[in-house]
Amino acid sequence: MPMSHVTAPLRVVIVGGGLSGASLAWHLAQMQVPVVVTVIEPRAELGRGLAYSTTEPTHRINVPAHRMSLDPDHHDDFADWLREAAASGRLPPDDQADAGRGDLFPRREVFGQYVADRLAPHLQAGAVRHLRARVQDIQRNEDGSLLLHLSDDGLVRADLLVLATGHPPPAVPKVLAGLSGQGPLVADPYDPAQLARVPKDARVLIMGAALTSADVIATLDRQGFQGQITCISRHGLRSRGHGEVIRESEVDFTDPPLQGASDLLRRVRHAIVDDLAQGQGWQATIQRVRDQGGAIWTALDSAARRRLLRHLRTYWDVHRFRIAPQVEAVLDRLIGAGRLRYLAGHLTSAMPQADGSVQVAWRLRGTRQIQRQPFDRVIVTTGPAHDRCIDGNPALSALARLGLIAPDPLGLGLDTTLRGWARDPKGRDSDRVLIAGPLARGQVGELVGAPECSVHSLHLAQEIALHATFGPTAPSIEHARAVGQD
Repeated sequence: MPMSHVTAPLRVVIVGGGLSGASLAWHLAQMQVPVVVTVIEPRAELGRGLAYSTTEPTHRINVPAHRMSLDPDHHDDFADWLREAAASGRLPPDDQADAGRGDLFPRREVFGQYVADRLAPHLQAGAVRHLRARVQDIQRNEDGSLLLHLSDDGLVRADLLVLATGHPPPAVPKVLAGLSGQGPLVADPYDPAQLARVPKDARVLIMGAALTSADVIATLDRQGFQGQITCISRHGLRSRGHGEVIRESEVDFTDPPLQGASDLLRRVRHAIVDDLAQGQGWQATIQRVRDQGGAIWTALDSAARRRLLRHLRTYWDVHRFRIAPQVEAVLDRLIGAGRLRYLAGHLTSAMPQADGSVQVAWRLRGTRQIQRQPFDRVIVTTGPAHDRCIDGNPALSALARLGLIAPDPLGLGLDTTLRGWARDPKGRDSDRVLIAGPLARGQVGELVGAPECSVHSLHLAQEIALHATFGPTAPSIEHARAVGQD
């Protein structure tokens, strides 16, 4: 294949400096790719994002430290950094981080500090530039490059634009729309000021029962909350704990090739039985599914993916997205004290009352029975509204108006290729826009946790390196490696 070398460094602009954007910038700097990297992120430090900018002490990483790393080839990088930072006195004491069996679950802000530390040398050397602003609008130039208008009135030109905007905020359920702007509704569960104003003896309803719900409950408990908490979700299932994994599961979910969602479910059930027989918890099996998540997802056709999402997504989420042992202990204690309950149901109405409370009605799952109860606070933790990610983000809205991006058909984010390039509404592949992080999960599959985001960022960095060398006609990574070996 003839090579069309780029004569000047590519201007790569990354919109979003959370974990996905920061790790991509780090990989590009490590690889010394001939690009100029600019990250547009309003927060003071790269790598924080929503998850790792929190200063709430009960918010801990949900994956053991030895599995968290910017470098997929060095899984212990974060754990090594923790030891070095603690020895040098750069970290405050945290006697709650050790969950036993050698597993560390430090506060999330500490992982954000780790990412910022790893990026600091590249920022100081100028290999990565950080602009503290937001993208307000985007124009397309005659040469195909993109001109970004920033909130500080600055302009940035991009030869390649990477969208790493992360998770969109949760959407307020329609049944709660009448409460918007009123005191009883907490629409942003990560707003510490709103949670601090929850009365200590309040009757609290939490919409959702997954990780964010657990974070809210742990925060309220730390603040001395003594009231009653009811969590309502479609299935009434809460996130599971980590359990004990003695050894990695050896099952292979990719060989022989999967025949569909039912085949995957059957194999997972059989693997759990086998692992239990060997003294393993089901967590070992689910970790194996997670490790092979990309290969499993890409092996399924669109019909199988839809079926999996419709019937199994909730069960996958509560077993895959496990909570830190410290948070699990809080939930177990409150359940045992009769102050926390989980219900499977569907809200039918929410009416404000004269005393400032909200009369909520819901139908229990599998029945026609309607229950009613007054609550002093209603907290929304229903998870990111990925199917509405374009409407709520000015940068994505601008690209959609230009016809450069389109929603993912499964409602999981943005439509992409396997190599990470955006697709337009007509299904055509972009040669200017790439998608990083959770918004690409419709094509990539499992792409929410830090380990998966780091791997995906490495693949995108390799893709950008090929683009910098070959231009828009760049071969696949596999082809480029084969040519290099020849």
